[in-house]
Amino acid sequence: MIKNVIFDVGFVLVDFRWRKLMEDLGIAKDLQDVFEKNVFGSHWWGELDRGVIEEAEVLKMLREDNKEHLKEFDYVWANRDKIVEPFDYAVGMIEDLKAKGLKVYLLSNYPKELFTLHTECGRFPFIDKVDGKVVSGFVQLVKPDREIYEYLLKEYDLKAEECVFIDDRQENVEAAKEIGINGIWFWNYEQAWEELEKIISF
Repeated sequence: MIKNVIFDVGFVLVDFRWRKLMEDLGIAKDLQDVFEKNVFGSHWWGELDRGVIEEAEVLKMLREDNKEHLKEFDYVWANRDKIVEPFDYAVGMIEDLKAKGLKVYLLSNYPKELFTLHTECGRFPFIDKVDGKVVSGFVQLVKPDREIYEYLLKEYDLKAEECVFIDDRQENVEAAKEIGINGIWFWNYEQAWEELEKIISF
């Protein structure tokens, strides 16, 4: 019997809209492609998720890697509070699950400082509705490593077989399944909700 639903955050509950942000800021398309590689898809962004290296040190490395476009990089970084936008369905979906008597948790790869910023500026309107959360930057563990799933289970005294995990990355879902957590690979809200309803109805 499923008692707990665990959500990833990025691309599941919020849109990680870094390219849309740069469009809004007037960053040229060719430079957007540079920042896709040198910032959001870089090794250093992964280090922000992992949380082992301080943000200030990572920012120093990012600025060094983008020194030819430093003015534009700093402009984007100064507006990082707007880099995510909650999906319209996020709050309602969580409220529906809570109304069914289920508990809801978050399990996300997310930089510590950025998660705090997005919480404080209202980008996570669902944050007060969940029963707990494990965020990579705070615990210095990342998906799909087994340890972060085990950390969540232990932290909230959950049984793997009573949980279902929803994530947009297949490897993260498969890692959850390996330790006995039910999993849904998220493509869109309608598909995920349909699969979830089937699982929780048993």
